[in-house]
Amino acid sequence: MTGEFRSSRFLDFDSGEVFLPPMKLLHQKERPWTPEDKIDIFECRVEVWQLGVAVQILKRMECPKREAIWSHAAYGLIAITFSYFEMIGKILNPYSKKWKTGSDFTMGFCDVYPRFKSAGGEPAAEVAQFQDRIRNGMYHLAYTKRGLLIHHSNEVSMEDFDTKQASELPKQLGLSGPERVYLMDPHRVTRTIVQHFGDFMSRLRQPSSKPPVMQDKFQEFFGAFHEPD
Repeated sequence: MTGEFRSSRFLDFDSGEVFLPPMKLLHQKERPWTPEDKIDIFECRVEVWQLGVAVQILKRMECPKREAIWSHAAYGLIAITFSYFEMIGKILNPYSKKWKTGSDFTMGFCDVYPRFKSAGGEPAAEVAQFQDRIRNGMYHLAYTKRGLLIHHSNEVSMEDFDTKQASELPKQLGLSGPERVYLMDPHRVTRTIVQHFGDFMSRLRQPSSKPPVMQDKFQEFFGAFHEPD
């Protein structure tokens, strides 16, 4: 029987069973690590420690008989998943630095959601708004900023991220007028990110006829932050 989520060498996203924990994989790799070893370690850590956990939270949230706390778990899900955009952006951005590269989030977000990018490659203004209202709000203030609606309703939007005027939203939400409302469905976002990461890792492993920016950036940051001293 085919599950909802893609396959992984390290865990079963659907059941939550872990085939190879990151620390066990780490001990299996002999030093010095090859570039492929480093990619394996990185992939295993992200899939098991972040995405695998996020999927299990999502399943609890969507269980018809969920316990009360799982009706209030959206922030926990966002806290786990929202760092994904900046993380992959550091690998995608040829000008990224170890700290405080403002465009990393934008590049990662637009890689996952290319519809927020113009034909010329420029990000839509909404991207900065999502970063500020969700990422900055959560990590700086412990709460998303005003003007953002977190939902899981097709009636509100069938997109992971969207914007609408308050007057366009269902009346039961109690919103009205021309104010622009920023929308996020963390259920959809989690599913999209899990799928995207599998595709992203395939790209990271692919040799390219162009300068291997992704591979070089990955090696740079792995050496700076992941390898033991």
